[in-house]
Amino acid sequence: MMNNSLTPHRPDSLSGAIAAFEGIQEACTLLNGPIGCKFYTAYMANILAPHPKHESDECFSNFYFGQTRLPCTYIDEQDFIYGSEPKVTQALKHVDLKQHSLIGIINHSGTSIIGDDLTQIIKNANIKTPTVAIDSTGFTGTYASGFQNATIKILDKLLNNKNKQKIPQTVNIIGSTIFHYNWENDIAEIKRTLKLLGIQTLSAICAGESIDNIKKAGQAELNLILNEEYGDKIANYLEKEHNIPCIDLNLQAPYGISASETWFKAITEFFKIPNEIIKTKARQVRKKCYHALAQTSSYTNNLRGTPFTIFGDTSQVYALTTFFYEYLGLLPVTIGIKEIGTKNYEALKNYLTHNLPNTHLLINPDQYEITDYLNKTKPTLLFGSSIEKNISLTLQKIPHFIPTSFPYHEKIILTNRPITGFNGTLTLIEDIINAIK
Repeated sequence: MMNNSLTPHRPDSLSGAIAAFEGIQEACTLLNGPIGCKFYTAYMANILAPHPKHESDECFSNFYFGQTRLPCTYIDEQDFIYGSEPKVTQALKHVDLKQHSLIGIINHSGTSIIGDDLTQIIKNANIKTPTVAIDSTGFTGTYASGFQNATIKILDKLLNNKNKQKIPQTVNIIGSTIFHYNWENDIAEIKRTLKLLGIQTLSAICAGESIDNIKKAGQAELNLILNEEYGDKIANYLEKEHNIPCIDLNLQAPYGISASETWFKAITEFFKIPNEIIKTKARQVRKKCYHALAQTSSYTNNLRGTPFTIFGDTSQVYALTTFFYEYLGLLPVTIGIKEIGTKNYEALKNYLTHNLPNTHLLINPDQYEITDYLNKTKPTLLFGSSIEKNISLTLQKIPHFIPTSFPYHEKIILTNRPITGFNGTLTLIEDIINAIK
């Protein structure tokens, strides 16, 4: 069943553009807009990707309004009439003194309408710090589009030498952001497995990365896309401008055993290196999971056929749905899509048509649709974000919640528990077994 909503619960393109700049360790994001548009995003950036170099007294500076991240020009009614240039210039000169390696200045949707030329304002301000301007993030655009468009502008600024020699057996990781759930552990897991193969990661682009590493991105031999929605345009840009190919997007994202094995196998085939390490890791994970699942089955029959609901982006949802259904025997009763990646979306629809025709497929469901379908299907397990979790708490039968999507920042994560790759498989199965117990 297909259902569509005009009221998605999702960060917008402005948040995506902010995430791109805040995903660079030495960068500062200046928001040209009203004060109220900065607080939540600055708070999220600070708790999900803290910058150790930020001074504790930064919040007392002009333009910061009690926070250490995301200074703002505090545009008001008068500025919408007469223009924002005086405040933007003043803010730029203030931020320039902080000795960041990059300043990203982003127009709020309202200030985009005014038509002030940010590029010219930057030039007139005569500041020393390299600056990238985003005149408009797309008004009603999605978080993913805002992130990708801003990232491409950043790369266009930083990768000014298109003829640098490629570094053998190196990759970039694309398609993760600092607002993704558990992003740091997921990137670390991918890097760890690549290192076992003798492959070096030059840059996790705009995902908690240093500006020096991002500047090396043009020298990679291959781009790896974790999530299509957040990486396909960036990969196309890097292939066109810097001659760096990427792994085929027809492959599932590396969630679960089979998808991870196939994903890493494609990398070994590209670099023409042995695949034995990946085969060994897959066997080890299957063996470990087998014993845990066998033990679980000895005292409960509640695993196979257990109804579950999952909400997230198509690349993640498609891979997790097939893994839960084919490997664990869980039954997806409702799937909610937030960001759509074209290839993964078509693959998911085709998979459901041939294997699970009774599964409900929702596109950008609002809170009423989510409540309605949770009440109808009564899942035992719910995978998603804080939004779905909070909605589920209003139900008569509350499902066991397992975080996989974002926005979610209710749990402090200090341990190495990814949800991607082989170790991510162990995390997911551990959470599922403990929830059902």
